[in-house]
Amino acid sequence: MTETDDPSQFEPSRWYWTAPYIAMVVFALSMLALVGLLQTRELETQRNAVARDVQWAEQTMRLHMQGTEEFLGQLARDLSAEALDSDAFQLRANQHIANNGELVNIVWVGDDSVVRWSAPFDTTDWLSGESLSVLQSGVFHRARDEGRITYGEAYMTPRGVTVLEVYVPIRRGREFRGVIVGVYSIERIVRHLVPGWFAEKYRLALQNVRGETLAVNSMLKDLDESVAFEIPLDPPGNGLVLRATAFRTTGELPQSLPTILIVGLSITVFWSLWMLRTHVQRRVQVEKERDRLFNLSLDMLCVVGLDGTFKRCNPAFERILGYPPAELPGTPMLDIVHREEVAATLEQLRLLASGQTVKYENRCLCADGSYKWLVWSINPVRTEKLVYAVAHDITGRKAAEEALRAESAFRKAMEDSVITGLRAIDLTGRIMYVNSAFCRMVGFEEGELIGAKAPFPYWPSEEIETCSRNLELTLAGRAPASGFEMRIRRKNGERLDARFYLSPLIDLAGHQTGWMASVTDITEPKRVRAALEAAHERFEAVLDGLDAAVFVSDARTDEILFANRAFKAIHGFDAVGRTVRGVAVPQPERGDYRVDPRSLTVGDLPRELFDGELQHPLSGRWYHVREHATRWVDGRVVRMGIATDITDRKQTAEISRQQEERLERTARLITMGEMASTLAHELNQPLAAIANYCAGCVTRMQSGSSKPEDLLAAMQKASFQAERAGKIIRRIREFVRKSEPRRSAVHISDVLDDAIGFAEIDSRRLGIRLEVEVAPDLPAVFADRIMIEQVVLNLVRNGLEAMKDVLPEERTLVVRARDFGPHSVEVAVIDRGHGISDEDRAKLFTPFYTTKAEGMGMGLNICRSIIEFHDGRLIVDVNPEGGTIFSFTLPTEAASERVARRA
Repeated sequence: MTETDDPSQFEPSRWYWTAPYIAMVVFALSMLALVGLLQTRELETQRNAVARDVQWAEQTMRLHMQGTEEFLGQLARDLSAEALDSDAFQLRANQHIANNGELVNIVWVGDDSVVRWSAPFDTTDWLSGESLSVLQSGVFHRARDEGRITYGEAYMTPRGVTVLEVYVPIRRGREFRGVIVGVYSIERIVRHLVPGWFAEKYRLALQNVRGETLAVNSMLKDLDESVAFEIPLDPPGNGLVLRATAFRTTGELPQSLPTILIVGLSITVFWSLWMLRTHVQRRVQVEKERDRLFNLSLDMLCVVGLDGTFKRCNPAFERILGYPPAELPGTPMLDIVHREEVAATLEQLRLLASGQTVKYENRCLCADGSYKWLVWSINPVRTEKLVYAVAHDITGRKAAEEALRAESAFRKAMEDSVITGLRAIDLTGRIMYVNSAFCRMVGFEEGELIGAKAPFPYWPSEEIETCSRNLELTLAGRAPASGFEMRIRRKNGERLDARFYLSPLIDLAGHQTGWMASVTDITEPKRVRAALEAAHERFEAVLDGLDAAVFVSDARTDEILFANRAFKAIHGFDAVGRTVRGVAVPQPERGDYRVDPRSLTVGDLPRELFDGELQHPLSGRWYHVREHATRWVDGRVVRMGIATDITDRKQTAEISRQQEERLERTARLITMGEMASTLAHELNQPLAAIANYCAGCVTRMQSGSSKPEDLLAAMQKASFQAERAGKIIRRIREFVRKSEPRRSAVHISDVLDDAIGFAEIDSRRLGIRLEVEVAPDLPAVFADRIMIEQVVLNLVRNGLEAMKDVLPEERTLVVRARDFGPHSVEVAVIDRGHGISDEDRAKLFTPFYTTKAEGMGMGLNICRSIIEFHDGRLIVDVNPEGGTIFSFTLPTEAASERVARRA
């Protein structure tokens, strides 16, 4: 069992730390209970006091309101006895209102609910002659019916004043003469009917039966809701409640302060105990981690005496140097130091003896006899007469540094060996770097160029303005991609031509620090260029000898810069200097170019612009036109066009096409000729049936025993047979008639149905079963229906001919249609005949080549021409089950629309 697993070791420690926590918890709970008890008693005392004060205030209000009731009753009695006139009413009512601030009006309302007298005289709420409202009429009638003083519900007047009305009935004997109405202001009730000391201690509020506050005597918000009391106000006794809430006393300590102090002090004590415990545990943990760090560190850690001998070493010594840690204590440090490093190590040990911290590198001997580079960091503790050392293996870093130095030397040798001059300037234009090739080029030493600013020493005096402008463009980042061509001066005064190619200089952080220039001496290339210009003149002479028309025009202005003799002979000898469109040169529209030549730059060249056939707008002759974008002798972008007259070739091609169309029609006629006997037999059946049905009808009609329904059925069958014969004749007529190719959207299933309808005649004659497999939801193809029907019929008849000698059970010809990629449909005719040899397959599509004794050798060649005319392919493959597979592809209608849009 490990030390941490023994519970007996932790039990005393656990109780040692737990006892203070338990004591503090008991003490804190006791203090909280005592404070809570004292606060509860104090709160109860305050509630009793506010209850007594509210009851006293309620009695005071009741006495004032009863006094008003008596005054109103006296007025009612005087009015009943007719001992009170209007002036006396105003005098007595105004005097009572002045002595009772809670009253706002005293009114006499007659028995007809109309106001007779109103005090004070200038009031606007109760005007003589006005009738009572619906709410007031209800209280009026209740006072009349009950014959006693009645209070109405509090309500808000149009002026925004909440009032309470008391109605005192006036009776003379049994006669009802109206009521005396006293109008109280709710706000004045709570302000004037309680003494000032009460308003200083409590906020007094009147609430209606729905709990809504009608008026308060103070708008202060600092209330103690725990000290409050409410009591019904009677009179009026109609649901009004008087509620008093104590104000918080200024400077009074919060009731929660003792609790907060107790809890805070308890938490502080808990925290201090916990921190003390954590500190002790952390200290123990740190000691454990220190030992663990010492033992598990990847670096070598050791304690060395001031005499230079090891006192303690960690296991890293064995991993790095191969020495077991137990064997090193007592061994001098100098014993493992390379002899060439002993002197430097002794010097560092002397510094340690004087109390200084040292850091140095040396080579140390490994147990296997090899050496490793270590970097030592040593701190002395003179009071302990010990030093603490950390050693890190830097053998790999030393090797990397050595490799880096070798690579740096290699790069320096490369820079010195190149013949292209290199020059770097910072963002202010100061030279930071030049290689030896640049120094040799300008004749200045590296020290003379580094740090130099414009004007640079190699700038010729006559070219300073040009060189300054080029430097400004470079610093602004607007240097052309093709670089600058500049004239520079050698130190000996010799001039030479050079081209500067600029590129930004980026550091490892990705920030630009300057501009790097590669400088090439172009003195000799310029001489060669002059020679090339002479050669160009000779080349022009060659172009003038060509039959093809050649011209060069500016890509932006369309101005003709060069034209050979053939071009001038066609378009005029004054063509140079005019525009291409001005001399009516056959050329494509702007949209037909692969790229707009006006947008091309020198960096985009060379570029092919157009390759196609165009017709001259005036002469009507055809030309094969090819245009390329290239760079002219002055550096601008030009279009070079070559137009070859192909009128004779086009005429020959048109004649060939017409002959091919006649061959196609002839092939269809031959096909129908071969099928003539079979078609005659096919037509003979419906015609014989029609004759039989008609003869039967005539016989029945002559006998007089015919019924209309029998004759109708026979005539319907005859009509069906006639329609069948008409369809056969119409299909043959459409198949053989001469027509121009018309491509449109057709469904391949309809084409196959028509072609199979012809082929079924031969298939039944030969006893061959035709199977049609059409994939569902095939898209429409863009094709000429008759031409594709001719191809399918030709391939099907070839398949039928190939299987006429096979066994009856294998006589199955499959015609399959399916998707072939996203934009094509494939049609395959699969037979199980004798097949085609490799030699015959190689010549299969050659005109006039045939494998049939009576064949013409034109069918498959015409089929391939038709399919290629439809942008498809006709291929032949070996059927794995025996026989041959002829298949062709046709573009879908959507694919043809995309091609048409691109065109």
